[in-house]
Amino acid sequence: MGFLYWLIRYLKTFTIVTIFLFIVELLKQHSVQESILFAGIWAVVSTTLFIGLRMYQAHKGVECALCHDIPNSVDESADNEM
Repeated sequence: MGFLYWLIRYLKTFTIVTIFLFIVELLKQHSVQESILFAGIWAVVSTTLFIGLRMYQAHKGVECALCHDIPNSVDESADNEM
């Protein structure tokens, strides 16, 4: 998994987290400027932490049940069916 893969994944995650946090802050009746600032800062922090840990786990070969981002892994369910 190269740089482009992780960059695209980072941008997708950042966008989703930013939108979610922005909406939550607006629902809490904060101003638009405060909501944008809060969402931007916490989206960078949480996305960097998430992608950094995922890169570390991928480097170590740990599979993520939700991500399915290690394509060379063996499907254990197919082995158990025989």
